[in-house]
Parts: sequence; structure tokens; C-alpha cells
Amino acid sequence: MSLVGRHIGRYRILEQLGSGGMSVVYKGLDTALDREVAVKVLHPHLAGKDESRRRLAREARAVAKLHHPNILEVFDFSSADAQDAFIVTEYIRGQTLKMFLDDAPMDPPELAAMVIHELAAALAHAHEAGVIHRDLKPENVMVREDGVLKLMDFGIAKLLDIEERMTVTGSLVGSPAHMAPEIIEGLEAGPEADVFSVGIMFYAAMTGRLPFSAPNTTATLKRILDGDYEDPRRRVPTLSDELAEICATCLQRDPQRRYPDAAKLRDALSDYLAGLGFSRVGEELVSFFADPHSYGRLARQRIVATLLERSERLLAEKRTPRALASLNQVLALDVNNARALALLKGLQRTQRLKKWRRRGLRLGIGLAAIALLGFGGWKARQASATQDTPGAESPGTNPSGNGGPGTEASRGPEAPGKDALAQPGVSPKPPAMAQEPVPTEDTRPPSVPSGPRTTAPQGPRAGQPPTPPGGLTPRGDSAPATGGTPRPGSGRASSSSLAERVAADDGAHRKPQVRKLPVSILVRPYGIIRVGDGAPSSQPLQKHDVEVAPGLYPVTISCDYCEDVVDTIEVRADRENVFHLRAQPKPAQLSFDYQPADATVSLNGQSRVAHESLQAPFEVRFPRGPSGFQHTVEVEISHPGYSTAKRTVHLRPGERASLRGSLIPE
Repeated sequence: MSLVGRHIGRYRILEQLGSGGMSVVYKGLDTALDREVAVKVLHPHLAGKDESRRRLAREARAVAKLHHPNILEVFDFSSADAQDAFIVTEYIRGQTLKMFLDDAPMDPPELAAMVIHELAAALAHAHEAGVIHRDLKPENVMVREDGVLKLMDFGIAKLLDIEERMTVTGSLVGSPAHMAPEIIEGLEAGPEADVFSVGIMFYAAMTGRLPFSAPNTTATLKRILDGDYEDPRRRVPTLSDELAEICATCLQRDPQRRYPDAAKLRDALSDYLAGLGFSRVGEELVSFFADPHSYGRLARQRIVATLLERSERLLAEKRTPRALASLNQVLALDVNNARALALLKGLQRTQRLKKWRRRGLRLGIGLAAIALLGFGGWKARQASATQDTPGAESPGTNPSGNGGPGTEASRGPEAPGKDALAQPGVSPKPPAMAQEPVPTEDTRPPSVPSGPRTTAPQGPRAGQPPTPPGGLTPRGDSAPATGGTPRPGSGRASSSSLAERVAADDGAHRKPQVRKLPVSILVRPYGIIRVGDGAPSSQPLQKHDVEVAPGLYPVTISCDYCEDVVDTIEVRADRENVFHLRAQPKPAQLSFDYQPADATVSLNGQSRVAHESLQAPFEVRFPRGPSGFQHTVEVEISHPGYSTAKRTVHLRPGERASLRGSLIPE
């Protein structure tokens, strides 16, 4: 039975807007405030149940506390003794997201990411307040005429038990194709269930089809429980690996493997979109919904330009795999892009050169090994032939017998103590075979001072001249081989030897040149940054890429709407340096021009007379690091003998706003 033309409380029903398994939605008029509203009336078979009415009141009361630009605002709900069970919300002129998506999927996929980002921001606000939606689907998202998304029907699905949902009007209430596995299994739904349903919407917005679609409800539920869906990249070649991974995380069968709440999903999408230059998502969507075709074409061009710059930077940093991924996405968006093709050709040429260098190096090593083996074999044959020839002398012998090196080698271990040491300046030749030195008697003439005996601890090293008289190291000779410390009795090192040692020590302690590291600084919602004493960034962005050396740096965050704040970051070489920082919006000033002038205004725990606020406005502080610069507050205006008014005000940082109105006498 239609309610058009009737009154429900103070609301006059004007026309029916739609009907579902649980309720009928009407356009109505609030006769007290003279504004259009939407009135959602539960079907009589639900309204007649006391438990359903209690749930409706409980959920409506919880949702009425939510104030977010992307959440449909709840104005009123029926009392426990009212004939009809209903919820009154703001009236939206526009179309549902389902009507928009029925025409075609969103291309490029980044447009779908923007839509999901806004919905995730709204859900994050609800999750922080402990409110779970439980029935997320495109039919419950309105696209307002000005391009703002509005999420509707919070908590409505909770009005029914799981058994009731399977029987109401012969179908599964809550849209089976968008249900999380835990809801199908009758388990308690948490924020992860909303994340799963948003992932289904994300998949459908990118590909134009649902991930778990099947011929009937039973088959659909089975596919959801099995986690069986097709990789979206097979249907959308322009879909990046990052977006595919974000969607896959939402659609994990195990709730513990999904994003724990919508805030994490919002942040992941925010970081991705900011990296492509889409830091002000709400403003981008307003432009998109105003002219989807033109905006989509321009968005492609912006994405291509950003990816090309990213590819060149990654190639310069020798991060080839990531550069290839960016270039592949560019060519998926613009198959004939000359700049991308040139970068790929240059990369292929570089890879070929590296390949030939590696082959040449392997060939050179192989030839060197063959040459060494051949030389070793020749030496072995020569030695064998010399030993087999009668009367032949050992290589390096001196036939004249004048005490040269050949003679020393042929004399055995006694040779180094005789003729070789008798000739100043002649280095002793070590024995041909490694043996322990044998002490010998010194037979040099008395006119030559006795040098150290040829024992292992005291004898001169092989290849070095013996220590001359007086124990001093000759100028220009190498220093004693004792790690820079002279041996006892060896005297003082020469000035040139000391200078070389100091130079070597200085080189050993000289610090290598420090390499700068790539750093990403993500600012929520966006802002200008200054790292250390460096210059401020040229634009207020959500993602800033800089290069700095390892260390601690103060980062100053500022913007036209912000107070300057300073955070500290630590850049290290052993990790990926990504830092999430938050801007601090300036406070807003809010005054009230209300009748009666002595009405009491309550805001954020403060109370003030209305006319006093004109001279001393309320200072409304914004949270640090909001998802957007618009802040919503709820105020209450009261006066004895008048109906208390509750107003929701949307403020911008630093602005002075005044709220005008009159209380209605009781």
C-alpha cells in the first residue's frame, strides 16, 4: 500500500522513489524545516516485529552520529511506539553508482580507484565510530548531481538475522554477489567484511563484471566461499600490477589477510593515486562525473606522462624491473607511444651489450685457463727432459762456479751463509726447495762486522738485502714487515718510509663518498615540504620524491590551508625509505546569527550564547592529517520554550563562517 499523500509524523510523503526487499523509499517534505527529505519505510512484516524496530532504532542512532561528506546524513527515525518504522535522511538529486556503471566500466582503471578511495574514506570514518555497513553494493551509492559520492543504508542489513535474510521476498537480502564469506557462513561481520564488499565493487568498476558471478545464488555463494575469480588483468590490459594487488588484498578469502579496515585501503589507494598526480581525489571526481568521456581521455594522457617520467628515473637508478613495468603500462595505455618505444629500444640495446660483455668475459677466462694449462704442461715437459739428459745442468746454474745464484742453489742449505753474504749488496737466493734454515758458522773476514745469524727468527727475508752495519734501513728501502712497528734493533724508519705509511693510514681512514638514497614522503592530505635546510617543494602534493644521504632530517610541512609543522625522518640504507607525514589544517572560526539571540549554542563540548559568538566565534580545530580539508561538526542550538535544533556544518581550514537561522517555538 502506497503512502503517497499521507503524513508520517511531520513528514508529508510526496512520491515513491524505489522499493526493495526490506523497505520502500519515498521523497518527503519536512514540514517543520521546509526541506526535502528521503523517508525509508520498513515493510509492515518487519515493522511489526519488536526486535526489528529495536534494531532499527539502535542502528539509526549509531549512523546519525556519522558526519562525513561522503555519507548520507540521517536526520530522524521513528519512535518505538510509532505506527510506521522509518528513517529520514537527506534527499539526494542524482543517480546510483550502479546506473552509472551499467553503461560501461571505468576507463582507465585509476578512475575506479578514485571512486573506491572516496567510499573507503567514508567507511573509515564509520569504522572508527564502530559502525559496519554490511550491505555495500553500487545500488547503495548515490552520485550527486555535483559529482559527490554518497554512501547510503548503513546498518540496514543488520536488522535481519542471517536466516531471515535468506527468506525475505524469496531472495538473499544483502545482495549475495557482494557478500563477504564470513557473512554467508553466519559469522559476525567486522570491518574486513566491508573491505571484501568494496573489493567486489572495485573489481566490477574496473572490468564491467562481478568477480563471483554465476547462473544462480547457490553457485555464486559457492564461488565466494571458494575464492574463485578471474585475474582482472586478463580483461583489462591497462590495469597496473599495484591496483591488481590492492584489489586482490580486498578479496582474500581469509579476513586476516585483507586490509584490517577501510582506512588501510584508503591509504593504499591514496598513495598509489598520489604517485600518478591525483592527490585531490574528490575534486578529480567532480570533474570526471561532469564530463566522463573528456576527463577519461585527459586522465590517460596524465597517467602516461607520469609513468614515462617514472620510467626514466627508475632506469637512471638502475631499477630495471620496475622501469619495465611502468613502460609496459604506458604501452598498454598508448601502444604507439614513441618515447616509451625509444626507452625500450635503448634498454634492449643496453641488455644486448651486457650480454655480449658477459659472453666475452667468459670466453676470455676460458682462453686464459687453457693458456695456463698449456704453459704448465710445457714447463713440466721441459723439467722432465732436463732431468733425463746426462750432464745437463739445472736451470739457472752458473757453470763458471763464481758463486752466482746457480752455485748457491747447487750447494744446498750451507750456501746462503758463505759467498752470497760475503758480497755486500747481493741478495741471498732462497734454497730451491723449502727447508728449515740450518745455522752455519760465520766465516767472513774479521774486517766485516758480524751480521745476524742465518736462523729463522733473525735472518733477512727472502728477496731483501741484509741489514747493513749499524742496523739502519737504507733510505728508499721498504720498511720492516711488522705492521708499521720497527723491530728491536732495526733502528728508525726513513722519512720517505714514514710518509708512505702515514699516507696509507690516512687513505685507510678516509670515509668513502656517501651515496644519496631515494626517499618518498607521503603527506596527508597534501602539502609543501622542506627537508632539512633544502628548498621547499614547488607544489603542494601528496607524494614527494627526493634524494638525500642517510641520516636524520627535520621535514617542514606547509600549505595555504595549513599551520607549519615539523616532523623528523631517519633515512637509512638498509630499508625502503617511505615516510607518512600529516599536515595540520588551520582552525576555522564559526559564529551564530540566530533568533532568539540569547539561544545557547553547544559545539565540541563548549557552550556560548548565540549573539556572543558574533564577537567571539568558536574556534574549530581540525584533526591532523585528515583525508580531505573539509571538516564536519555538529552543533546544537537550544532555548527554553523552543524546539532544539541540530545542525551539521561543513568547514574549510582558516575560513570564517556564520550560521543563520531561527528556532521553532514549541
